[in-house]
Amino acid sequence: MLKARNLDDQTYQEIVKAAEGRLPWLCPSWTDHNAHDPGITILELMAWYKELQQYQMNQFTDELRCKLLKLAGVRRRPAVPAGCAVELSPEDPPRLSGGRLTTREGIPFTLTEAVPARRPILKRVCVAQGERLVDMGEVLGDRHITFQPFAPGEAGRSTLRVGFSALGEGDLRLWFDVEAPEGVPRNPFAAPEQVPRVIRWVCQGAEGTQVLRDDTHGLSRSGYVTLRPQGTWPAGADGLFWLTLALEDPGCEEEVRLSGLSAGRYCALQQETWARTHWLRAPALPEWEACLADAQARDGELAVFVRTGDRWEQSGHWQSAAAPEGRLLRLDTSRAVQDGADNVMVVSLDAFRCTGLIFDAKGLPGETFFLNLEGRTALTESFTLLCETLDRDGQVRPALWRCVEDLYQYGPRDRVFTYDPARETITFGDGAHGALLRRGKGAVLVAELTLSYCEGGNIPGGGDLRFADDDLPVRNQAASGGAARETAAQAQARLLRELNTTRKCVSAADYERLARETPGLRVAAARALPAYDPEEPTGVSRLPTVTVVAVPAGAGECPLPDGRFLAAVQRQLDGVRPIGTQVRVVPPVYVELTVEATLWGGEEGVEEALEASLRNYLARSGIGGTLRAGDVAARVQAAPGVLRVREVDLRTSSAGCYQNAEGDIRLPRRGIPHLKELRVTCLPVERTGR
Repeated sequence: MLKARNLDDQTYQEIVKAAEGRLPWLCPSWTDHNAHDPGITILELMAWYKELQQYQMNQFTDELRCKLLKLAGVRRRPAVPAGCAVELSPEDPPRLSGGRLTTREGIPFTLTEAVPARRPILKRVCVAQGERLVDMGEVLGDRHITFQPFAPGEAGRSTLRVGFSALGEGDLRLWFDVEAPEGVPRNPFAAPEQVPRVIRWVCQGAEGTQVLRDDTHGLSRSGYVTLRPQGTWPAGADGLFWLTLALEDPGCEEEVRLSGLSAGRYCALQQETWARTHWLRAPALPEWEACLADAQARDGELAVFVRTGDRWEQSGHWQSAAAPEGRLLRLDTSRAVQDGADNVMVVSLDAFRCTGLIFDAKGLPGETFFLNLEGRTALTESFTLLCETLDRDGQVRPALWRCVEDLYQYGPRDRVFTYDPARETITFGDGAHGALLRRGKGAVLVAELTLSYCEGGNIPGGGDLRFADDDLPVRNQAASGGAARETAAQAQARLLRELNTTRKCVSAADYERLARETPGLRVAAARALPAYDPEEPTGVSRLPTVTVVAVPAGAGECPLPDGRFLAAVQRQLDGVRPIGTQVRVVPPVYVELTVEATLWGGEEGVEEALEASLRNYLARSGIGGTLRAGDVAARVQAAPGVLRVREVDLRTSSAGCYQNAEGDIRLPRRGIPHLKELRVTCLPVERTGR
């Protein structure tokens, strides 16, 4: 254990006293130690300076804490903007990517994708159960309802049918609102293709249907599903284009419940772009045309650069015009290098703030510029500057500089800068740590700058958002996920949590914890059984073996894992087990119990209350172990109105159980008790009178 030294261990008076006590030994001829002596004055000055220095040396600053965290491999998490989905009707006009929305309080949002002019129109939602067809059109309105698209126990027969009166441009993308089940939450998925159930998507009449992307992971969480019908997708007899969802493999976990379905939801982030860089690849032509399909580029100021050879040059031979599809650009690219890489760079600046995004440099060490961000937070992951830079061959060329946390680890030629969110300033290096700026007018241009309110953008859902250009209101989901940059103290606490949690299996508790953390699963319980092999007749393993019993958080009273569930837990544990130890993941064995209780007294409904109490007791008893008749009798005695318990009898016909003379039942090592039947006999209470 390392002990921190206290460097601030002397006061001013103690320092002066200790120094004066040394004077007779250091300078015997100095005999006047009074305050009027000039030497004593200098000594007191040095004592004051020593006290000041030792106080500063004893401080553990956030800057020092961050450097120590880097040595441990921990970096502070960056700021994250909040995100939401906005609902647009088919009658609303199209929108470009980067379109701006705002709330009544002035919180800006930005569309992260374009809204096409022709969009699918969702007309009907039906659940087909055999020959029966139930219309679920209420999910398309404002009324919030929850329904099951696939009836329990009818996999393949119960289907969800979605009808469209018109199709949109390109692929079909739908948003599904999936209700999260109660109980154990689902672990985050590790791969896009991981699904807890198998659903067949069919565009009726088309040659085939390709699932391009499934963010819902088999309708296990809310998200988008993108489909592409193969060939022609014809309309049915009713004039609708039908999409059918059939449940081929229901899995072993929760049953799907939906509360909403939409074909007109688009993503938006709580951010505002002041500068953005567009990269293009152009042929060598005297007049080359391109379109920047972005709302910020359409309305902003442009700076165009063409790469000739190994350098970027700002071009003055270009023209542009705003159009509904974006910003049309025409420029001379006859000198652009043709090496297969991007050779045109277009920087678009916010038209109202472009003057504050260009700076004149003096070329001094540690030069600093002020950014008036109006209280917003800059997302430093994409923050870049385009600066006039002195290259190795002595030529001055525009080059991109990136934002870093500190300049200490960088050399004299590294093109980096730091950003101080408290002062809203950017600072460049001094020539030893970080390159120097080249002196010149307009030498620094902000190339990428996105701002956000972070946690301040987590707004509730409703109709508070409006488009900035035409003031059109739209409905939005609740924005979530916004978070400020992690502080040094929070990063330190995260490191301590990681150090206290191992990602390798050492003890039986590690096997159980890591099994419960299997990505993409809802694991209700896990029990590790060292030195136990269910394939051996005696159960005792001849090789180093750990058997893990995994129980899914499924529907019903006795959920059992399927092969996909067991294989996922097996892969998880195989990656963290010790070399030389084999792991077997097995399902539980449910032990059916019959409980007979004879008692005196008992209120009306005592049997129902007692059954609920016993089921709760058995659910918390875990896997394996011993069920004691005395514990069950205590539960019976605690039932409402029970005066005295005469007898409690536990019985089971399951294999592998042993019962002793006291009536206790020892369960198998994989056994989970389940109440099959409860019989309660209430004896009359004899009343005696005087």
